[in-house]
Amino acid sequence: MKEKLLHILKYPKTKYIVVLVLFILLMTLSRDKNIFYYHNISKQKKELEQRKKDYTEQIQRDSLNTSVIQRNLDAAEKLGREKYLMKKENEDIFIIRRAKDSLIKDIIE
Repeated sequence: MKEKLLHILKYPKTKYIVVLVLFILLMTLSRDKNIFYYHNISKQKKELEQRKKDYTEQIQRDSLNTSVIQRNLDAAEKLGREKYLMKKENEDIFIIRRAKDSLIKDIIE
């Protein structure tokens, strides 16, 4: 057995192949920071970059809305009435929802 192994290792190319195979085994089977670890880290990095992009877009939209609201009182009143269901004194608000929306909402709850 030793003779066969020594015979194989005599050739220069086989030495590199053996070292390469050992390196690959070491990288895949090591407990800390193996290939799967780096794959998971890169996937998390992509997800975080996407979330960062979404948040920056949302910040831009919100800053635009706040600048419009600060300049125009009618826009502030419209936003308060539509989004936050605010009302004036002596005023009643009726919310009309479609049957499809309420069914979906009941299923979710």
